[in-house]
Amino acid sequence: MGVLRPRCGAFRRGPRWPLAGGRSRRDGDRGGPLLEFAAMFPILLMVAVLAIEAFLSFVAVERLESAARAGARVAGAERLEGAEATARESLPSWLDEATVTSGGNDHDGFYVQVSHPLPIVFPSAGLDLALTRRVDMPDV
Repeated sequence: MGVLRPRCGAFRRGPRWPLAGGRSRRDGDRGGPLLEFAAMFPILLMVAVLAIEAFLSFVAVERLESAARAGARVAGAERLEGAEATARESLPSWLDEATVTSGGNDHDGFYVQVSHPLPIVFPSAGLDLALTRRVDMPDV
């Protein structure tokens, strides 16, 4: 009889280490991936929250710009009457606290300005920023 060799692809255990109490090296790594995940999870969570905050901020800026344009369009056509009401009506309900102002600009035209505090999901960061969009409309 010859030497018995494992078949191709057969599972071979790693060497046993005498200092590890007779356990294989793989058994000594138990729990390592869980600890790595536990260490990286707060960072992953923070990145996800920042991504959501940035997305909401960009959406709010786009909505404020759109409302200011709608109000400026009405201001140019009707000479400020109804400009603020139109701008306020074109805002979504989650931006109801926005401040809408309108008036004449330096070039004999009109402006509509819409401001809203930065929409933050987790306000504990202490960011007191305001998003402001102003659209000027020439007198036509």
